[in-house]
Amino acid sequence: MPKQDLQANLNVFETRLASLERILDKAKTELLSSTYLEADLLSARLAADMLPFPYQIIFTCNQPNQLMAWLKDESLPDPEIDPAAASFEELVNHLQKTRQDLTETRKTAEQTLLDRDKLIQLPNDLSFTLSGHDYVSEWLMPNFYFHFVTTYDILRAEGLGIGKADYMQHLMPVIVAQQART
Repeated sequence: MPKQDLQANLNVFETRLASLERILDKAKTELLSSTYLEADLLSARLAADMLPFPYQIIFTCNQPNQLMAWLKDESLPDPEIDPAAASFEELVNHLQKTRQDLTETRKTAEQTLLDRDKLIQLPNDLSFTLSGHDYVSEWLMPNFYFHFVTTYDILRAEGLGIGKADYMQHLMPVIVAQQART
């Protein structure tokens, strides 16, 4: 696999979480300010065998949080919130804290930190090892996008008026800059 640029990956996490935060703000304004109940959103899921909405937000944040912990040779701390009991506001706060932590990590993270191996432990005593670069590209990023898109899909299924432009908000600065030049 190609080598990953650490700063670029931290930026991807931060900018996509910023897009997700804007989507959640829209959900608060459009869904939760109407007759739609917060409890309905917090229990919403795409399929019976999938975890509900709060887990998707927390698992989206877990990917950059796992990377940041690994970069510091720390274990990922237990989540500050219980997904089964989290409020919408607590989920937003968790996302915002993850973004703040990414901003701080970007100041000190060194590319050479990816030149280590990462042991991935799975349920049922399964494990495997990836290079640091593969850990980011083959484990963290796919999991990040899976849970981000699942969050997006749940909100769409629950009636939130969002589209691809909301999902792709990270490109707005590029679009605005290019439009200003023309």
